Amino acid sequence: KTGSKPKTRGQIEGTTKEMVPPEKIRSYLIELAKVAKMQVLSEPLIYNGHKLGFGGWVLWKTSGCAFYTYPCKPALFSVDCHTCKPFDPKKVFEFTKKYLNAIDCVWQEVKI
Repeated sequence: KTGSKPKTRGQIEGTTKEMVPPEKIRSYLIELAKVAKMQVLSEPLIYNGHKLGFGGWVLWKTSGCAFYTYPCKPALFSVDCHTCKPFDPKKVFEFTKKYLNAIDCVWQEVKI
């Protein structure tokens, strides 16, 4: 559409030695907003899926980001950032890999 804003989606998946705990998810989502240069509209919402893992999301002025963990060996995490404001997915990936001390980590950018 003419005049519509570009939309970017960044997806990251990786493994960690232990499942990422709720407080680390919260702090990650707060710091991620700074790295991606996004304006946070409210504190991250974190939930406990008990045997299914933990998760959370944060609302940004221009969309948001969701985070999920899965209880397997090694522990799996998944991050899904979606926004109408452009961001550098490679920078977000490098930050995520380091911040979570990922064993393995992959990413992709989806332009829509």
